[in-house]
Amino acid sequence: MRVGIQGWGSEGDLRPLVALAARLKRDGHAPHLVLTSIDGTDYTRLCDTLGVPLTVTPRELAVSLPSLAKEGTSSDPSKLSRALLDQAFFPYLEEMYAAAVQLCERSDVVVGHLSCWYVKAAALVTDTPFVSLHYHPGLVPSRHQPPPGLPPWGWLNRPGWALLRAVLDLAFRKPAAAFFASKGLPRIRHALPDLLFSDQLNLFAASPVLCPPPRDLAPIHAICGAFSMEAEVTQWEPSADLRAFLDGGDKPVLLSLGTMEHLAPTQARELLIASAREAKVRAVIQTKRGAPEGQDGNLYFLPWAPHDRLLPLLSAVVHHGGAGTSHAVLRAGLPAVILPFIFEQAMWANQVHRVGAAAKPLSFWKAKPMHVAARIRQTLELEGLRQHARTLGAAMAMEDGTGVAVARLLSAFPE
Repeated sequence: MRVGIQGWGSEGDLRPLVALAARLKRDGHAPHLVLTSIDGTDYTRLCDTLGVPLTVTPRELAVSLPSLAKEGTSSDPSKLSRALLDQAFFPYLEEMYAAAVQLCERSDVVVGHLSCWYVKAAALVTDTPFVSLHYHPGLVPSRHQPPPGLPPWGWLNRPGWALLRAVLDLAFRKPAAAFFASKGLPRIRHALPDLLFSDQLNLFAASPVLCPPPRDLAPIHAICGAFSMEAEVTQWEPSADLRAFLDGGDKPVLLSLGTMEHLAPTQARELLIASAREAKVRAVIQTKRGAPEGQDGNLYFLPWAPHDRLLPLLSAVVHHGGAGTSHAVLRAGLPAVILPFIFEQAMWANQVHRVGAAAKPLSFWKAKPMHVAARIRQTLELEGLRQHARTLGAAMAMEDGTGVAVARLLSAFPE
């Protein structure tokens, strides 16, 4: 099967797409990736290693997430999101759409990431089967579950979903509807489901352990499990200094805010350092800004390391609640302290807390070192929480997210 896969976003958005392409390639299919990276991550070497064809479009963005965050004067993440769309999405929309049309023309089926509604437009224009890829199944309306963020009161489910649909229409419908109309496509009535879902197959790169499917989940929705690559794909080993630090005492705690640290780099760095010192723990602080690799007392600064290699060496993780990080931490059987920046991350933070593998989440924007430190100590001291994280991690380790996704693709499009 020739499968085109296209995505726009940061590493957390795009790396799972690479994982899906890698699995398709391993299983004897012919994937082709089209990626637009907004955080400067280059996937060329990784895709070369995997033998997966990659097209980068555009070849270079005039702005990036780090540069916009650095130049920004507001800590409001919604303003940065709007700036990203205005400067790194809409100016390149026609170019990304043209790449999507080319991708459709050489593919038997095309997979588009949540943000890439222009891929669905290209699929409709070229009459190519379209599959959407999401990371949180909370967008699927259900009679038995409320939308994310609302209490589980049955009577509230129906108006709750109507409210979510209206919110999504405000965010997506107007610009997308104008774009679809310009291509001679049918009118977009609502972002959900007309724009964000496929009527053939919707893949969710989420664990059913973490996100149990509702009883009324339609067959076109597949909660597959997290999309991850085999560890041997990533060529990384701890440096001699890091190995000496890891071997020099109790397993440390990892504090890492991923791409989100770009939103408030100074505040993020100071919060992580002060929280680790307040908690009086050995800690690895993962930051891409302002700190070369090296040890400072009980702290070790690390610019980057792959989660699948680093996490087994740790005792707990403080993170931002991204979809990929939330799954990776729990898959490693580690308890967490989650400091979400935005609503999507708050959804994951609440979900991990709900299944009993994390302390009560705390918004990054309201977090103080003493509060984060208290949650770190609680996480390390509560054996029940740590044991529950290990149990859930063992169950998640049995999942094969990309394998399920490939099987569903073959089942949905047998020809």
